Amino acid sequence: MKRISLILLISATILVSCTSKSAVAPAPTFTPQPLNTPASAPLTSTSQPQFIDLKSGGFSLAVQPELDFDTDDYSVNISDKGGELIISLNGKPYIGSIYTLESFLNKYIVEMASRGGSFKQSDPYAISVDGMNGIAIDLTGNFLNDPMAGKAVAISPGKDFIIFGLAMSNLGTHKNGWTESGSVIFEEIIASIKFKDEVK
Repeated sequence: MKRISLILLISATILVSCTSKSAVAPAPTFTPQPLNTPASAPLTSTSQPQFIDLKSGGFSLAVQPELDFDTDDYSVNISDKGGELIISLNGKPYIGSIYTLESFLNKYIVEMASRGGSFKQSDPYAISVDGMNGIAIDLTGNFLNDPMAGKAVAISPGKDFIIFGLAMSNLGTHKNGWTESGSVIFEEIIASIKFKDEVK
């Protein structure tokens, strides 16, 4: 239940952080469709990642078979089976003249903190995703009263579109969860991102 609450909270935060006072056409309404997931089968070394194409999110990515996920047209929420690692990535139109990547990411983290978190964050540093420049910050602190560590990212493949999100490991479940596995999984997912031509 706590894992579902966390995913819902992150999704709500993402929606709020994307809101600006500028006139932007509203997104079309979306009715979630049931996700067809393969029946549980023993994992083998030949299990392949599942490729996900976010219709309106401006990107596709690969999710490792040992992870659970759900999607809509703009976002993907990913978690490990135990709920120790939570990842959320989103693609949305944004107005580059109002926000820099750094100010957008700061607003996103402030919104997350207002919903039950207390974070220390690193200085932003440059990253490259699918040949496009972006920024990342490392996070430590607490979220919903659990110790956590993670990373937030923001990349703008085109002047009016942004891909952003974060990954957090619950350190109360596994003290070294972020350094030993969470960061590795997140980096693999980020490295698999491919931007669609229409957002470049």
